[in-house]
Amino acid sequence: MFIGKVTGTVVATQKVETVVGRKLLLVQALNVKGESPAALEPRSLTAVAIDTVGAGEGELVLVTQGSSARLTEMTRNMPVDAVVVGIIDAIQVGGQELYKKQP
Repeated sequence: MFIGKVTGTVVATQKVETVVGRKLLLVQALNVKGESPAALEPRSLTAVAIDTVGAGEGELVLVTQGSSARLTEMTRNMPVDAVVVGIIDAIQVGGQELYKKQP
């Protein structure tokens, strides 16, 4: 599982039947830079992930990859390698709040 930021959506009019009607998100992976003060920094990994939680552009999300991506109710038996399984509300490192979702 990794932390990522939704940077956009992917539209594909031609796709396999099991993916039709599913929202595809472009997610930039993030690392937690553990120095003080801690910070989030982009990684070189960008994934196309099936959205299972209603995430939107600019939100920080939890992404599961590999065979685990096919274990959600929505993605069972789908040819997917990445799925958004959560929207992050807050990240705390060393007792300090690194990120807090704005209302």
